[in-house]
Amino acid sequence: MPYKNILLQKDGPIRTIVFNRPERMNSISVETVPELLDALQQVASDSEARVLVFTGAGDRVFCAGADINDMVRRPAGETDHIVTIYLDYVRAIRELSIPVIAKVNGVAAGGGACTALAADFRIASDRARFGFVFVGVGLSGADMGSSYYLPRMVGFGKASELLMTGEVIDAAEALRIGLVNRVVPHEELDAAVDGLARRLAAGPPLALKMTKRALNASLDLGRDAEFDFETYAQTMCLLSDDHIEGATAFKEKRAPVYHGR
Repeated sequence: MPYKNILLQKDGPIRTIVFNRPERMNSISVETVPELLDALQQVASDSEARVLVFTGAGDRVFCAGADINDMVRRPAGETDHIVTIYLDYVRAIRELSIPVIAKVNGVAAGGGACTALAADFRIASDRARFGFVFVGVGLSGADMGSSYYLPRMVGFGKASELLMTGEVIDAAEALRIGLVNRVVPHEELDAAVDGLARRLAAGPPLALKMTKRALNASLDLGRDAEFDFETYAQTMCLLSDDHIEGATAFKEKRAPVYHGR
């Protein structure tokens, strides 16, 4: 599929999806979502991909969320389909077996904030701002997985405040409440994300996949079910070639070379 609204870039084991509509503040139009789903599928089927990064084109905006031009009255069936495919997009990010980093280079609003929320890591420029601004245009603050992931990340009370008021917060506040992992000076963002991406890309793929699956499962499973999954995941890793390579490299005081098996 040729892309009009995003870019899919490759740099060794690192894949980057760029929201590429700077003239529209990198907003996600209805026609953008199938492109995002296609790109995520390409990454999922790419045996050489080890890390995925999301970022926005330009120097000011990560992603401003849904395109306001799409917010028109539609038939109920069409509206339901649109809401569903946006959720499919979030689900595809969470179900991707490799680590996902949101490189938040500026404003992340609405669906942009939800994209960052769905990633495994959020590294933000000190110029970044975050807002789950749906209520500002008469929409439910519960959209694109926000009501599921945000309370688990920042707590129920803070999530209620952000989703019901649509307040926009700066990077420092996002760090304070646990919405982002790290805030760096804007000019250091590229280096910070590249360093984390390359560290993850050099890690053991099977172990990272199992860790992500366990973390996803922990959001819903009870203790005993989660312990059962941890048993399965760690057994698979203990039996893997990557574990033998990691242990051997540790003893030999060298960097391990992992192959994902």
